[in-house]
Amino acid sequence: MSASRMSCKTAAASSRQASRNTRRPLLAASGALAVLAAALPAIAAAQGTPYPNRPIRFMVPFAAGGVSDILGRVMAAKMSEVIGQAVIVENRGGAGGTVGADVVANANPDGYMIMLSSLTTQSIAPHMLKKVPYNTQSAFTPIAGVALSPNIMSIGANQPMKTLKDVIAFAKGNPGKMSYGSSGLGSVGHLTGEILRSLTGVDMTHVPFKSAGVAYPDVLAGNITMVIDTLPSALQHIKTGTVRPIVMLSPKRTPLLPDVQTITEAGYPEATLNFWSGIFGPAGIPPAVVARLNEVIVKSLAAQDVRERLATLGADPWPVSADELGTRAREDFVRMGKIIKAAGLGPE
Repeated sequence: MSASRMSCKTAAASSRQASRNTRRPLLAASGALAVLAAALPAIAAAQGTPYPNRPIRFMVPFAAGGVSDILGRVMAAKMSEVIGQAVIVENRGGAGGTVGADVVANANPDGYMIMLSSLTTQSIAPHMLKKVPYNTQSAFTPIAGVALSPNIMSIGANQPMKTLKDVIAFAKGNPGKMSYGSSGLGSVGHLTGEILRSLTGVDMTHVPFKSAGVAYPDVLAGNITMVIDTLPSALQHIKTGTVRPIVMLSPKRTPLLPDVQTITEAGYPEATLNFWSGIFGPAGIPPAVVARLNEVIVKSLAAQDVRERLATLGADPWPVSADELGTRAREDFVRMGKIIKAAGLGPE
């Protein structure tokens, strides 16, 4: 081989080696960039990307049109204003609120899925249903209280009784003739009736309905004596004269019905039972996100238009902390369990 050919071959080999040496750092740099790109979301989160930066889903685990749905939509609209992101209501009813709650229990705990829950869903349903797909004591993160809705006992307008004392006297003097309707087995109305029956010793027959609203025509017709219902639901029937309010099952009188005494004033403070609503998310939401949501909810509840809307529903704002909401839910879970057991009720 000539010296010139050997020189050319050597030069070509050197060129290829130089090219390989150049590509290696480029490939390494490209790989490092890919790793960095993949890590950017985590880095941004660690550096405190503002929450929220996209819409929040707001589960209302009851059918559209009810009091819980109205309350949820009022809160969602105001929270959107306060937080600067859309808060989108999603209704998914069924099984005492547990169908929608199960969706939330299995959601990513990043604060972008929250739920309007209640005494019924958190503290009663687990004792009344054969199978609940989650543990209410561990599957959710309490975020903030929203509202307290007092319960009320109302009697058919054609009935002669005017006070709770009259009702008890009639029941004792007419065994088997006193009946009350509620929104179903294990509902707040039903359990309130069981508490009163236990405290007074009177014989009252419970008649469950699919909703308390369905019970009022039967009261008007004289098929049942009275209804135990939440105030927001009962108000329209009181205003139309279908029923006459007997007693508020709450610690204080309502300005909507200032002449109606409380159950404490009637001598039975143990029968006080408010229906509460609060906002929860899936277990494991970061504390900073919980604090931000609580701040937004409390600010929303302080707004004059929200307070006025709640007042028309017969509800009071309840802007408590996440810890207070969690404590209330746990305490009521225990209390409702004892009442349900004492009444001889069991899972369906």
